[in-house]
Amino acid sequence: MQLYQQSLECVASGRLPPTIFQEYYPRFVQRHGAAYGERLSQLFAGFMGRFAELNKRNAAFPADGDDAVPPPVFEAGDPARWLEQYAEYAGKLNARAVKAYRRQLDQVAEGALSPEDAQRNVSEDMSRGLEHSLRDAGQLYLQLLLELDGLRGRFEGEYLAGILALAADPSQAEVTAVVLEAPAGGVAFQSFTLENTTDAPMPVRYMATEVRRMDGVGQAFAPKVMIAPEVLELAPGEAATIRLSMPLEADRFEVGIPYVGFLYVMDEGERRVDLQLRIVASAAAPKQEG
Repeated sequence: MQLYQQSLECVASGRLPPTIFQEYYPRFVQRHGAAYGERLSQLFAGFMGRFAELNKRNAAFPADGDDAVPPPVFEAGDPARWLEQYAEYAGKLNARAVKAYRRQLDQVAEGALSPEDAQRNVSEDMSRGLEHSLRDAGQLYLQLLLELDGLRGRFEGEYLAGILALAADPSQAEVTAVVLEAPAGGVAFQSFTLENTTDAPMPVRYMATEVRRMDGVGQAFAPKVMIAPEVLELAPGEAATIRLSMPLEADRFEVGIPYVGFLYVMDEGERRVDLQLRIVASAAAPKQEG
């Protein structure tokens, strides 16, 4: 909450633009999205593993012996396989429960156990199992919610800290503005030069974010971005001109309203150039009567 308040104060004092939250978010996702996804997978893997172990414990019977069924191990890389294994696991637990109850019926048939005692045992098992299952399941889900909230808070703090870093040192933004302007319904063009200053070949990749009005009004949308050449690898010391074009569709871009988005130009390592796309559709020229 404190970081958010500080960010608002920076906007109010003019140290950050009002659109900083929308502008910085795609860059933050690009840099931290993979780590967030990996941590999220780890949380769910732990939850599903504990969930299976909980079912095993609550379905245990005193005379299980060698019939105990091990729960499947959740693997985040193949959740579909885990669901198949869990269905098989649930079937084995049910078969084991039927076997346990059949043992009691056999004891009743042999006279070793009265029908009343067998009914009471089943009732007590179900009552005790339900109580324990509800308690343990509640604790399990509460733990998951706490872990998810902690993960959200961690990345929210990093997101706001990144915004505040831009206010403290604007040079950290490392953003080059690219202006795309054309009549509404036309195509905006721009070009820039990229040079490989390393001593190794450099494959080049592109990623365009959604764009939205610079004032934050309305929903973001994916523009139609065309880049040539689509595939590029620069030799050491080689430079190339990148041509960027974008149709300014009249039903998406309002005339005279600036829109903003980002184009990321990256190699296969950590090097990246952030291009802020500033897009403006001008009024179309009136048609001349022949």
